[in-house]
Amino acid sequence: MLDVNRIFRALGLSTLMVLAGHAAAQPGATDVPQIGQVSRDSVWVPTPERVIRRMLQMADTTSRDLLVDLGSGDGRIPIYAARHFGARAIGVELEANLVRLARESAAAQKVAHLASFEQQDLFEADLSHATVIALYISPGVMSRLKPRLAALKPGTRVVSHYFMLDDWAPDETLRVEGRTAHLWVVPAEVRGTWLVELAGEAFTLRIDQRYQALTTAGNRDGRELPVIGAQLRGTEIRFTSFDRDGSSRHFQGIVDGARIAGESQGEGIAPLAWRARSVTP
Repeated sequence: MLDVNRIFRALGLSTLMVLAGHAAAQPGATDVPQIGQVSRDSVWVPTPERVIRRMLQMADTTSRDLLVDLGSGDGRIPIYAARHFGARAIGVELEANLVRLARESAAAQKVAHLASFEQQDLFEADLSHATVIALYISPGVMSRLKPRLAALKPGTRVVSHYFMLDDWAPDETLRVEGRTAHLWVVPAEVRGTWLVELAGEAFTLRIDQRYQALTTAGNRDGRELPVIGAQLRGTEIRFTSFDRDGSSRHFQGIVDGARIAGESQGEGIAPLAWRARSVTP
């Protein structure tokens, strides 16, 4: 069940104020959207413009992106993404009066060719082509969405105003105007054993993974090889290991399914291309 009081407290709104606004939006009064309008899974409270801008910047949004805003309210996030970042954007919203307002706003701001809106349950939205997901929805809905978001294409960026995805720690967090926003980059699957090869050398790399957090261990010629500082951001992986003479070598690469390819370098040593393939049984 939606804990409306908890959400109101988190958003800095009084229950009395919100319910008063909601009452004004009921049939027989007016169909004009009101802050605090209660939908099936959420409460409509707009995100301030500066927060939207910083969220989209944090997600590295560009004109090459397709942004999907789940619970888009009056459409301000898709419209801002279209106007200021040139992105294609889709807002998914259950409430008809908010969808209508969003479409009118997109037309008035001359971005209707980029920003469109669907009246739909957010759990039924097609996310298969999205590269950026925007959220400002209740904790319970965030929890229910988490498995689906984590299964999106690696590199997909998920930005949320205020609320978290349970035990999935964000890649970045920012504060602006007293508000908090979070970014997750859907990580590639790298759990298992990899054979790393470079310039005639090879070692095995064992990776344990929990979302983007990695634990690593290496082995070369039957001996333990330290592999430290492993980081994963989407499909980009980084770690440090050591050459036979003890020189540290920093690896960075791009994960492509069961293969990784990239460059390695270090102070006073020759840069070398490297590649890895999964050898997990």
